[in-house]
Order: sequence, then structure tokens, then C-alpha cells
Amino acid sequence: MSIPLTDGENRIMACVLYGGNSKSYRDSVQIMTDAILDTGKRTQWKRAEKKHKRGHFPALARGISFGKGQPEPMRLSDERQPLMEELLQMPCFRQVAGHQSAALATWFPKSYLEHQCINRELEEKLPHLRRNFDNSVYQSMTVNFGPATWTHIHTDSMNDVRIPCAITSGGKYNYKLGGHLILWDLKVVIEFPPGATVLLSSALLRHSNLPVAPGETRVSVTQYTAGGIRRWLDYGGRTKEAFQAQDPEGFSIAWAKRCEGWKESLQFFGTLEDLKLNAL
Repeated sequence: MSIPLTDGENRIMACVLYGGNSKSYRDSVQIMTDAILDTGKRTQWKRAEKKHKRGHFPALARGISFGKGQPEPMRLSDERQPLMEELLQMPCFRQVAGHQSAALATWFPKSYLEHQCINRELEEKLPHLRRNFDNSVYQSMTVNFGPATWTHIHTDSMNDVRIPCAITSGGKYNYKLGGHLILWDLKVVIEFPPGATVLLSSALLRHSNLPVAPGETRVSVTQYTAGGIRRWLDYGGRTKEAFQAQDPEGFSIAWAKRCEGWKESLQFFGTLEDLKLNAL
């Protein structure tokens, strides 16, 4: 079952999917959850890794990033990458990632096609870069290790606003009593059982989750793409500073367009009627 959430203009701004239909998928979520909890228990976490703007739990990312002074998009290369590589090589992560990507194609087809274009352009300019999974359009994944993930109210401002991220939960908790997803701007609180997935523009919508009960476990995995990658491509495969220095006139035009970009971004969020027409 899927529950789309719309705004005042009937645009789909988020969609909750209650797990996959197959036993294979449910088994993959459980295996993935066990691997995350086991890894979290065995790892000696630094204080900074356990306390950040999203909450007080360890979280690690793997994939393609752009920002913080990078001259071009590149894969993350910090000391935790061997740990993440070992995790993400497990088939269960690939299956969950594919489920998330397929959900994006179903509920946000314009965003999915936009992502395919971004991936093609990036591969042409930087062919050595590889995404985490060949069955997913997303370029990064973050794992929240729990063991009882409780996120603060936040947005993920560095993510591409036009491409909803995908969050899937795992663990053993009573989803009737805790672990609910809260979308503050849409003013909804949603039951979010283990195996559920939500698609939402995390750069745009404030979100968090309720805590689970003592002794219960909750982890999550999120796929997303950095918004800076699209801008790097729009700037001709260069940083904002390089674009401004090499082509001041072109930069002024691009910057003015970016200031109105929120209007363009809205076209990627279609209505239920749009989906029905596309299915005909």
C-alpha cells in the first residue's frame, strides 16, 4: 500500500510505501537491519559521529559528493569508507536501493528522468565515478546506525530539492506506539513500520521521527543526491567561482535563473491526475 501526500495545489510532495510485496524484499530488510545493528555495536564511534544536527546516533555516508571546497564531484574518501563499502556490497542493500529507486520512478517520474539526465551528463564528464548501486539512480546513501534512531526536526539543505530522497526504516519496534514519521510542513504524523519507505524532498520539507520504546531498535537508510552536482553541471563542469571568473556574463544569467529556480522545481512534483494520464 502507498499513501501519497499532496499540497494545496494537489501536487504530490511525499509518498509513503508500506514495504515490498515479496518475501525476498522483507528478508532483505531484515538482513540489512541486522548488519547495521551488528556493525554499529562493533564500531568504536567518535563523539562527533554520534552527535550531529540530525540527532544523537552514528551515521555514515557513501557515494558521490560535491561541496566543501571540492573542485569537482568525487566519491567520499574518509576513514570510514572501508566499513561502508563492506556493508553496501551486501545484496540486501542493493535490493533495498533498487526498491527505493523504482518507487521514485513510479511516484515522481519527472524527478526520475531528471536524475537519469544528471547521471548521463556526469558520466560523460567524469567517467571514472561510479554510483553505489547499478540498479539505482541515486548517487549517495547514508546509514543511520541507531540502535534507536530518533531524528531532530531538520531539512537536508545540501540535497537536490527537485529529486525526493528515499528513506527506509528497519528494526524491531511497535510502530503503533513509536517510530512515527513527522512531516512538519504538511502537518502529518504517519505510522512508519519496519520496512516502510518514504519519498520526500528532504531539502524542502522539515521532517523527524518519534522515538521508539526502551529496548526496541530502529535504524534507517537514505538515498539522495547532492544538489551541488547539478549546479556544477549547469556551470559547465566547473565551480561557481571558476564560472564567475571565466564567464561573468554567463554567470550573471545563470545566477538570476537560480534565484527563480524554486518555481522551476515545482514542475517536478506532479499530481495524481498527472500519474493517471501517464499510465494511459
